Amino acid sequence: MEIHDRLDDIARLLETARAVPLSTSCVVPRNEALDLVEDARASLPDSIREADDVLAEREDLIEDAEREAAETVRLAQSESVQLVNQAQIDADRIVDDARSDADEMLERARAEGRRMIDEQEVLLRAHHEAASLLEDAEARARSIILDAEQEADMLTAKVSDEVSRERLQTDEFVDGKLGDLEESLATSLAAVRRGRDRIHARRAAFDPVDLRTSTGNTSTVTTAVFDQSFD
Repeated sequence: MEIHDRLDDIARLLETARAVPLSTSCVVPRNEALDLVEDARASLPDSIREADDVLAEREDLIEDAEREAAETVRLAQSESVQLVNQAQIDADRIVDDARSDADEMLERARAEGRRMIDEQEVLLRAHHEAASLLEDAEARARSIILDAEQEADMLTAKVSDEVSRERLQTDEFVDGKLGDLEESLATSLAAVRRGRDRIHARRAAFDPVDLRTSTGNTSTVTTAVFDQSFD
C-alpha cells in the first residue's frame, strides 16, 4: 500500500540521518521530512478519515445520549416524586377510610354487644322458666305414671282372679263332660267285650263238619249266633 511506502521512506530518512555526537539524536532535513509526512497523510485511506469522522460523531452521540439520559433521569425522578406523593395521598385516604370503617364497625359491635347482653338476660330468664315448667311437668308425669301403675296393678289382679275363676269353672265343666264320656265309653266297651266273649265261646263250640253235611242248617246256625251276640 502507498501509506506503507511513505512510512518506509520516513524510516530510511531517520536511519540514514547524520548522528549528533555524544547523543542519540540525529540531524534530519526538515523539508524532506515534512514532505514525507505530508505524502503519508495524503496516502491515508478514506476509511481512516471516515473512522475519524465516526469517532467524532461518536463523541457527539455519547454527549447526546448523556444529555438524554440525564433528562430521562430527571423526568423519572420527577415522576417518581409525583408517584410517591400521590401514593402517600392515596395511602392517607385509605387509612382515613379504614379508620372510619373501623369506627363504624366498632360502634356496631358495641351496639350488637349491648343487644346480645339484653338477649342473654332474656334467654337466662327463659331458661329458668323452662326449667321450672319442666320440673313441674316431670312431677305431674311421675304422679300420673304412679297412679296408672297402681291402677294397672289393681286391674291386673282383678283380671287374674277372674281368669282363675273362669279357668276353674271351665276345668270343672270339662272334667264333668269327660266323666260322662268316660262312663258312656266304659258301658259301650263292656258291651263290646261281652259280645266278643260270646263270639269266642260259640266259635270254640262250633263243629265245621256239620257245616259241610247240611247246608240248610248253616243259615240257621249263623242266624242263631248273631242273635245271641246281641242279646
